[in-house]
Amino acid sequence: MAVEKIQSVFGKYASKMQVMIDKSKELYAPTWFGKYFDFGTPSMSLDFTTVIGRSRIESAASVVDRESQAPLRSRPDIEKLRGKIPAIKQMHKMSETDYRNFLTIQNMPNIADATKRNMILDLLWGDVKRASNSPLKSIDIMVLQGMSTGKIKIDKTTNPTGVSLGTIDLLMPATGYKKATAKWSVTGSADPVGDIQTIVRNAKAKGISYEKMLMRIETFWKMQKADKFKENISAFYNPGTGATVAVTMERVNEFLVANQLPYIEFVDEVIGLEKDGIIENYQPWELNNITFVPSGKFGVIHNAIAMEEMEPVQAVEYAKAGSVLVSKWKQNNPWGEYTQGELNAFPGIEVIDSMAILQTENT
Repeated sequence: MAVEKIQSVFGKYASKMQVMIDKSKELYAPTWFGKYFDFGTPSMSLDFTTVIGRSRIESAASVVDRESQAPLRSRPDIEKLRGKIPAIKQMHKMSETDYRNFLTIQNMPNIADATKRNMILDLLWGDVKRASNSPLKSIDIMVLQGMSTGKIKIDKTTNPTGVSLGTIDLLMPATGYKKATAKWSVTGSADPVGDIQTIVRNAKAKGISYEKMLMRIETFWKMQKADKFKENISAFYNPGTGATVAVTMERVNEFLVANQLPYIEFVDEVIGLEKDGIIENYQPWELNNITFVPSGKFGVIHNAIAMEEMEPVQAVEYAKAGSVLVSKWKQNNPWGEYTQGELNAFPGIEVIDSMAILQTENT
């Protein structure tokens, strides 16, 4: 039996959600993808083929004898990519107990009306803000995974309370994955500069120029400790003396840029994932991978219009926070006041054909 949705307990204040969102300057928590990805024009539907690009999925034709038939191609991988993009949703509930406590305060005669109104707005705004931010953090996870591995994994680790789609391959060319000459964790044999130079040299031969390297700080620490790398830095700052130099981030980037190599940018995003009421920290960027990228934006967040935006439910209040549809309502049996954020979106990494991923612990 479907649960009937009733108008929010916040009444006229809930109907002002859009005004509150439009006037707020502190709605969104910082996202990593916002620096390098823009939201595309909303579509009516969305699937993996749309996101990855149909032209990139088509296989090359075979060279055959002029009199022979064209070979029939199978499409198992494409069929996997034709799955529909699931909705990204997060719902927040104000329990009956919370609401009773709230009513008690609202009915106290010694509290000014302005104070009561501000309490209503604070309580309303807190749930709206959480509902708006949560779907964007899911996009952050997908983008960081895709940029550091060329794949997006949606399973019980990254999506503990939702569907498991497994690993979605973004079809990065096999030549984009690079191995180190020696593991960077082995200080005596690791050669970070040599590995970087090889990748840059190969890219330039293809007309590709890298602006930066994206990595976690732990990878930089391994670079700092590598004997050959310390020798490179010392020779740059103290040529001919053999004197050691403190290998700081600033000095390393100065050295890299002076040698026509991409500079380092740290990616240390930590995102909270809730499972069974417990929030655990998760770092989506692959620990041992460095991604080389050209300058500019990396891609587009493809998105589709939510069904309730096309067919609103009676008594539910709606507002748009960017591309996120926020809805608010009350229901009985059991009683609850709900705020939900919904985003139908999936990242399209447009630089994936030109970027390179160095696996520093894979030789």
